[in-house]
Amino acid sequence: MKDLGVEVKLGSAVTEVDPKGITLSSGEYIETMTAVWTAGVRATPLTQQIPGAKDSLSRLHVDQELRIPTSPHVFATGDAAHALTDDKGHFSTMSCQHAMLLGRVSGHNAAADLLNEPPVPYTQPSYGCCLDLGAWGAVITRGWGREVLVTGESAKRVKTYINQKLINPPHDAEEAIAISDPSPYPDGDELFDQLLVSLQSNGHREIAAFVM
Repeated sequence: MKDLGVEVKLGSAVTEVDPKGITLSSGEYIETMTAVWTAGVRATPLTQQIPGAKDSLSRLHVDQELRIPTSPHVFATGDAAHALTDDKGHFSTMSCQHAMLLGRVSGHNAAADLLNEPPVPYTQPSYGCCLDLGAWGAVITRGWGREVLVTGESAKRVKTYINQKLINPPHDAEEAIAISDPSPYPDGDELFDQLLVSLQSNGHREIAAFVM
């Protein structure tokens, strides 16, 4: 943020916005003609139509099969699901890395429920974060403690590939079915290790092979 010339004021709530600036809770007034306010994310309002416990983001609490306990034939997924990812008390975030596997598992289990087949449990113990920081580059971290692995242009190449290729919808039904199986999902920690080796040796072309 310093490299980009951004001044950070942590713990400084905005109490008022007027046509010429903003007032902070400390009483400080900052003159500006452009104030941008961001508020994070929240689950779809559709979750309010389903009875059951919800978290502060309106996500539905689910069991390890992604069922809603109060509606056993209804499954929640992606940004609508408050799902336990491991045995250490970590829950899914509203991000693509969790949404992609949540979608695979919930879709599989919804079909299994209709066909009276056994469901599979959702589990995703590894966690990584890849954050784009604009022209400066990006940062990749591993684990819930967010150990920094790669920064700058190298991390930017990974994030660019994720945004342009990895999270795009499948092109056709054949591709969708091929990637719908929840069982062969790669371990995130192993994937990041492979990406690091790739960045040090072959660059962007090899990233695609490892991520896919």
